[in-house]
Amino acid sequence: MNRTFRATSRSEGEIAARQIVARAKVLAPVDTGRLRASIRVERRSTFGLRQRWTVGSDVEYAPMVNDGTRPHIIRPRRAKALKFTVGGRTVYARVVHHPGTRANPFLDKALADVARSRGYS
Repeated sequence: MNRTFRATSRSEGEIAARQIVARAKVLAPVDTGRLRASIRVERRSTFGLRQRWTVGSDVEYAPMVNDGTRPHIIRPRRAKALKFTVGGRTVYARVVHHPGTRANPFLDKALADVARSRGYS
């Protein structure tokens, strides 16, 4: 956000940051609502002169949703097998070859949408 809104006033940055949070909450995928509810803005100042805003989430899986994941192997940590449900059936497996997940760049889209609407793109 700081690179896109580089030469803005403090009030302009505050408004843009709030708009990005609102847009990201609209674009965020919803299963339980935890990711959407966790999206926030944090403002920092460098020596009281330069303002910096960070929009994001502290939910541990937020980067995986936004950026996607590569194919990977999942193994149990504390048990002998993994247990999950597929099509209503309970399945046990020692190893799962996860195909990865496609990125859903909701934070990037929110920034681009707000920048475009405010004339910064």
